[in-house]
Formats: sequence, structure tokens, C-alpha cells
Amino acid sequence: MKTSDTSKSNILYLDSGSGIGGGQRSLLLLLNLLDKNRFTPFVGCLGDSPFAAEAKKTGANVVPLSLPAAHNKTDSSYSTSIRQVWHERVRAYLVGDSSAKKNKSRRFTLGDLLEDFQQLGVILQLHRTVKRYAIDLIHANSLSVALLGGIIARINRIPILMHKRYATSYGILDRICERLLHRVILVSEATRWNFAPPAKQTLIYNGVDLDAFQASTEEVQDLRAEFLPDASNAAILTGVVTRITPEKGIHFLVRAMGKLKGRTDVKLLIVGGSYFQQDVDYMNELKQEVRDLGVEDSVIFTGFLPDTRIVTSLLDIVLVPSIIPEACPRTIIEAMAVGKPVISTPLGGSKELVTRETGVLVPPEDASAIADAIATLATDPERLKAMDKASRNRAEQLFSSKKNTALTEAVYAELLAMS
Repeated sequence: MKTSDTSKSNILYLDSGSGIGGGQRSLLLLLNLLDKNRFTPFVGCLGDSPFAAEAKKTGANVVPLSLPAAHNKTDSSYSTSIRQVWHERVRAYLVGDSSAKKNKSRRFTLGDLLEDFQQLGVILQLHRTVKRYAIDLIHANSLSVALLGGIIARINRIPILMHKRYATSYGILDRICERLLHRVILVSEATRWNFAPPAKQTLIYNGVDLDAFQASTEEVQDLRAEFLPDASNAAILTGVVTRITPEKGIHFLVRAMGKLKGRTDVKLLIVGGSYFQQDVDYMNELKQEVRDLGVEDSVIFTGFLPDTRIVTSLLDIVLVPSIIPEACPRTIIEAMAVGKPVISTPLGGSKELVTRETGVLVPPEDASAIADAIATLATDPERLKAMDKASRNRAEQLFSSKKNTALTEAVYAELLAMS
């Protein structure tokens, strides 16, 4: 079913996430800004997922597919003490235990992939979709759907590209995928494949709508009144905005707050919800640690907040204490979009996003270093002000969603011209 306007190209976007994480949010932003006069978007995903509902709002045509759902990315060994398990695994990772590193950095296992391929019926669904909607190009938003989509692209002799949103290695799976793809869009240098031809890899950072991702003074003050009714306006507000899961290293922020008691007037907002049951357990462990350290007055759990632009604008310092490599954390680029400095660990893409002018990089698993960085910035208002300006400037240079959507469209045009 080709669109009536044959001058347009039909693009099939594939996403396996049942929830809405950073990768899905980036794809939704791309769909919103896509030039609909040139491209007609079709989104293949789980039909009853929150992502499908949001994709419809962009004007894309949603095609329900039995794609593999998102896997539980956290450790399965939560039985007695989550903190102890993760402390041991992180310590092993940092001192070079290769088996711990392999287990910790893996986003899904070979067993997960084999389980996915048991749903081989989706290949037939994909083939029918490509034929029915006369798809000209496939854009895969993860490795698992790129492997499936790559097979269909080969059969139908159409180009396929993948947005590589992970900074870890899957060995043979990466190499198989690279053979199937015509292009890989990297979201940071940390995601680059060292075995793939440079010409096949294009760096396009995740983007933010710099005009829309702003909050009014009234919105910020309303949020402050909701969560910090008794807090002094002089208090420095720090915060982490993410899914609550151990790999984000939030327990080190809690411990940092314990070390800051009596040093400076600082509040910590933990913004986010839990996705898997293990994450719920982790949240409970965090709350218990807050009580154990006696920092209940300094740490606020807000739960999930759908509008991150307001809470990010509220914060004075944004914290990204991840203990595994992340490709291109949206939290960082959104912080820079509203002109906020970042304290982050130098893992994955974070080390290339955060500069000396826009934030501070601290070692992973180091609550003392986090506390020192917070205290240093909290007591230097002039430096904070300079970082605010530098962060916004960096966002305008690298993270404009309009510019990065145009760069993505240029990749589409190049691949379509070659097909």
C-alpha cells in the first residue's frame, strides 16, 4: 500500500521496547520533527505498549508487531541485600574482573536473543508489513530488531540502518548485525564499532527540542512548592532524573548526602520510577539507606514525573552517577538544554558530553568524590553561573533536535539514492 504521493519514501521504524526509555524518547522526538513532505513514517512495535500510544501522537502509522519485548536489564540475584550484591559487582568491575564486567555491562544475553528468535513468526509479519506498505527503508532502534529487520531488508533488497544506542559489546552479535546493516547512526563516539568501516558509521548525537524544552518560572515554582514547601530558596538543589535501577548508581548519591551533612545546604531529588520488580526492591533499599544515614530531610523521592523539562529546570546541578557505560544519556543533554551543570561518571558517552566548562567528572562508585564535587559547586555561585551559560551553548552546538533530525534525514536520502 504505497502512499498516494510517490515522491515520498516510506520508512519503517522498529522498536522492541514496551516502556518508554531514553531510546524511545529520542525516536519519538525524531518522529515529531520528521519532514512528512518527504517521508511517511510507519512504526512497528508492540501494539498495546505505551510507546505505541505515544508514536500515534506524532502522526506516524503504528503497525502492531510481535517484536521481542524489553528484557529485564538488572541482575537476577536480588535475595537478601541489593546493595551488597551491586557493591561487590561494581568493585569487581572496577578492579578488572572480566567475568563481572561482562555480566554487568551486558544489556541482554544470548539466551534472551534465542528466546526472541523463537518468535520467528515476527519475521513473516515484518515481511508482510514491508510488502503491504511498500517500505523503502527500515530504521531499527535496537540491536534485536536490527537483526530481525536485517533479514527482511535483505530479502526485499531495501536499505536498513540502526540507531546504535548502547556502549557495550555483544561480540558475534554485533558482527552479524554489522553485516546486515547499510548504515549505523552512532549517538556518541563511545558507541563506535572498531571493526566496522568508518564510512558505514555516522555520528549524530541525541537531540533536544531547544525551544520547547524550557519551563516557565511559574511551572518551576509550582514544582518547588509541591516537593520542597519548607526548603530555603538558598538551598542548592541537586537531582538525578532516571529509571530507578542499580546500574544508575543512585545509592552512591544517597551516601554522598550522608557525607554532606553539616557541610552545606543541599537537597537531593531522586526523580523516577521502577520498571521491573528488582527495581522496586532497589527503591526500597534506597529509602532504607536514607533512613539509616539520617538524611530524610535532605533526600526527596518524587516518583516518576512525566515532564522532565520542569524538574531539570528546577535543579541547580544534575547528577548522572551511572556505574555502567551509557551511550548518550538524555539526562545530560537535557540538563545542558536548560543550562545546568552536570556531575557525572566518565563512562560511555558521558565523558565526551561533559566538559570542564559544563560540569565535573567523578570516579564511579565514589560517594566521597560526588560529595566533594557537589560541595565545590554549591559554594561557588560564579562558577555555577558560568557553567549554566556554557552548558546551554554546548547544547545549541551539538544537541539541537532540529539539526540532528536534518542530519538523519540526509542519511535516509543517501541510502535511498543508492538503493
